[in-house]
Amino acid sequence: MDKRLRWLNNLLCFEVAARHQSYSKAAEELYISQAAVSQQMRQLESNLGVSLFRRQARKMLLTGPGRTLYASCEKGFSEIVSGLNQVHEEPLEGSLTVTSTQAFCALWLMPNLFEFFNQYPTININIQASNRIESLHKGDIDIAIRFSTSSTAAKDDSLIVQRFGENGVVPACSPEFQTQMQLHSVKDMLGARLLALAGEEKASWEAYFEHSKINLSNKILRKTVVSSSDLAVSAALAGQGVMLASDVMIGQYLKSGQLVVPIDIPHPVRWKSHFVYLKNSPKQQRIAHFCEWLTEKMANHEALQT
Repeated sequence: MDKRLRWLNNLLCFEVAARHQSYSKAAEELYISQAAVSQQMRQLESNLGVSLFRRQARKMLLTGPGRTLYASCEKGFSEIVSGLNQVHEEPLEGSLTVTSTQAFCALWLMPNLFEFFNQYPTININIQASNRIESLHKGDIDIAIRFSTSSTAAKDDSLIVQRFGENGVVPACSPEFQTQMQLHSVKDMLGARLLALAGEEKASWEAYFEHSKINLSNKILRKTVVSSSDLAVSAALAGQGVMLASDVMIGQYLKSGQLVVPIDIPHPVRWKSHFVYLKNSPKQQRIAHFCEWLTEKMANHEALQT
């Protein structure tokens, strides 16, 4: 055996510190003191005879040798975890941490989750809402629900990407706003307050008007840009404007009459829904039941829409 494998604890500490670019965050994850992390890094650098980090402001940035070692450590520890997961499968009972967009978690998942608990009372679902694409390799997230306009294969061979539904995008507002603004055609919406999602390029108002053959030259749209769709829904419910919404997200509000689709012309973009999870996750039983439940719920929604 290579004697350098005796440095395994130091290498584990190095991987965490390099991933966070911070000794203090590494200390938090490893439940040791920052001084202990610093000491382990000095030992590893002394053994190797190279510098692995350089300080820049509050960050610990990797040197050239540090980047090389980190790439190998990341791959190596990932392989170890994968092997452990293959030989150690957890029972059905237990927890499952799910991540998705803030809007999907708030508007759809949380209001419907009680049905899952009724069906599987021994599985606890924890929700981590985030508008970022969170890594599934850190061990704190088991399954991600993601949305895109296309179905592409996973770039990471350790991940399973499973498509489970598709939904459209429609304009939506309160009935009072529709009456007040006299919204009867796409052209009528040019003079209305438009609620738009920050950074959204595909399901945008510009693309919607272009699809409807409306020339926007010399026209300034009256837009309010928000960071998440659930904020746009709140504004639409309050009669503050018209939004472009996923029909899944606003289904409950359309059913109750709190929101209406003023113009029955959908956006050309359709969102495809995917599950993403580790191929060798030890929680395969829980993941399978959750995916099956959500797939069925989404299929029922799509059937109601047709």
